Amino acid sequence: MRLKSRIWMSICMVLTVCLAVVGCSTPAGTGPEGEDSKPKGGDKVKLSILSWNNEKEMTPVIQGFQAKYPNISFDFQHAPPVKDYIAKLQTMLLSDSATDIFIIAAENRNEIIDGGYAIDLTDQPFMSAMIESNKPMLSKDGRTYAFTQTGWAGGLYYNKELFAKAGIDKLPETWEQFIEVCLKLKAAGIQPLYDNMQDVTTIHNTLFANLTYSKDPKFDEKLFKGEKTFADGWGEVFKLWKRDLIDNEILTADMIGLTNDQIVNEFALGNVAMFPGGPWNINTLEETNPDLQYGMMAVPGPNATGGNYFAGAPGVGYAVNSKTKYKKEALLFIEYLASPEGLQKFEEGTGAMITAHGYESKVHPAMESAYKDGLLAGKVYLPMVSWPRHQEALRSQFVISIQDLAVHKVTPEQVSEALDKKLKEMDSK
Repeated sequence: MRLKSRIWMSICMVLTVCLAVVGCSTPAGTGPEGEDSKPKGGDKVKLSILSWNNEKEMTPVIQGFQAKYPNISFDFQHAPPVKDYIAKLQTMLLSDSATDIFIIAAENRNEIIDGGYAIDLTDQPFMSAMIESNKPMLSKDGRTYAFTQTGWAGGLYYNKELFAKAGIDKLPETWEQFIEVCLKLKAAGIQPLYDNMQDVTTIHNTLFANLTYSKDPKFDEKLFKGEKTFADGWGEVFKLWKRDLIDNEILTADMIGLTNDQIVNEFALGNVAMFPGGPWNINTLEETNPDLQYGMMAVPGPNATGGNYFAGAPGVGYAVNSKTKYKKEALLFIEYLASPEGLQKFEEGTGAMITAHGYESKVHPAMESAYKDGLLAGKVYLPMVSWPRHQEALRSQFVISIQDLAVHKVTPEQVSEALDKKLKEMDSK
């Protein structure tokens, strides 16, 4: 009996110790002071994103975010702007397969907002980082559906060594001087200019701004009210582009097939003296040719003497799919983009001009004039931002007509007529 009693007492002592250990231990899945020991943010989630910037450019942001929220991984997808991105996103939206996070741009804002594809972000706390002048492009009826922390300005990159080789020691201040520079480069056996004719070009944008917008900032408003025509504001632009660039074979029809990547690479390798671009090209130029000596200038207007416009606009905005299953995590990502760390990481990877409240952007020396004289001075223009409706349909028609003009299939007058016809057609639907 004594042996049985001792055994029973031993069993009780073991049970007591076990219960004590269980009672003092932290419940499974919690950390200090009862906090969840799972990675911050909760269960493992894979967010899908269709990015305007490529994966290399977005890596600092993605890695920074995942360091803070290790439970969230990414299905990263990329489509280059503008045409390819708009088309891919549109297909995904129509097939109900859009990513959790995607881009709203000037070209697709109406379709996305009117279609109810994006969550209203107006009252999210992180929206306080967004400057007021960036909101109209991403808003409707006073509600904002995407967050942007950037703005951009772009002009013509030029190769300083090739300019010097052709005996050019002064940047052109007028359109006429710009054409003289192009012809001088050409005479020296140097390809003057490459341009991507698969989009509304920087040259067209800035010529219009110099010729029309600078004199009548409400021209686009009048155009869409039927008080003006494309011929009124764009007719001279198409005539100058055709007469001076196409007829002089500064731009040639074979450039229609060039991609942005090809153009940037050719410039970085010193095979062309100029190309239109923006801050997003800086990292590629520096990595491809660290010794490249280059700058950026505005596209000068006819008979202008300084004060010329750059192409530019608020940056594209990050939106959350209204049908996402991971709204909380998607909003966390945009919140991170708006944070000081996220802003720094985004600038590091993309070279974008940060316009968020309280953040001083580090602008590359080549971009200083575009940033100060263009973006900050408000001397930037992009038609897809200024056009109140049918942006993508008009942009597509613009590109088709410009390509036809480059191959001498149509006249400048017919380009204007085609745009006026497209606007009437879209309004009648």
